Amino acid sequence: MASEEYNLKCIVTGPPFVGKSSLLLQFCEKEFTNEMDTTVGVEFQTKSIEIDSTKIKLEIWDTAGQESFRSITTNYYRGSHIALLVYDITMRQSFQHLASWVQEVTTMSSPEIIIILIGNKSDMNEKRVISFEDGDKFAKAHNLLFFETCAKDYETVQKVFETGTRKVLNLIKEGKLTVVNKKPTNVQLTTPPPTPKKKNECCKIN
Repeated sequence: MASEEYNLKCIVTGPPFVGKSSLLLQFCEKEFTNEMDTTVGVEFQTKSIEIDSTKIKLEIWDTAGQESFRSITTNYYRGSHIALLVYDITMRQSFQHLASWVQEVTTMSSPEIIIILIGNKSDMNEKRVISFEDGDKFAKAHNLLFFETCAKDYETVQKVFETGTRKVLNLIKEGKLTVVNKKPTNVQLTTPPPTPKKKNECCKIN
C-alpha cells in the first residue's frame, strides 16, 4: 500500500480472558489459535487498510485486563481515536463491571473517541449467558456502537475495525476531529510504561 494518509490509534481493552488478543490476531494475520499467551502489560501491532479510497495505518494497542496492570494500560488510552471494549458472552463476570471500563476510557481519552462494545465468542451460543439484547441495551444506554464477534471468523472482526475507522474518518471530514500531522497524538507520561512487545506488522486489506 502507498503511503498512508492517516495514522489512527486504536486501543483494545476490557476484562481479562475475553479474547482480546485473539481478535487482534484474526484481524491482523487472519489466524486463530486456542494457545494465546496472556497479555502482559501492553502489546502493539499495526495494520494498513483502505476505507472509502482513504489509506489508513491503524496502530493497535492490546492491553492486559488484569487489575495489576491497570495503572500502566490506562496511560495508553490517551490520544486514541478508537476503543474496543470487549467482554465474553459466556462469562457473566466480564459483563458486570463494564460501566467502570466505559468510565475509565472516557475519562482517560478525548471526547471524540469512538467506543465500540464487543461481545466476543458468538460461536459459543450454547454457553451464552449474556444475550445480544443485553449487550445492545448496555451499548445504547452508554452511547456506544455494539457488535458481537467470533475470533475464528475474520469477517465479523474486520467489520468492527472498519466501522470504527470509518466513524473516525467521518469526524475528520465533518471538521469535528483534527488529526495533527496525520499522526496519533504523542503522549508524555509521568512514569513511562515498559516498552510494549511489537508483533509482526500486518498485511493490508482492501
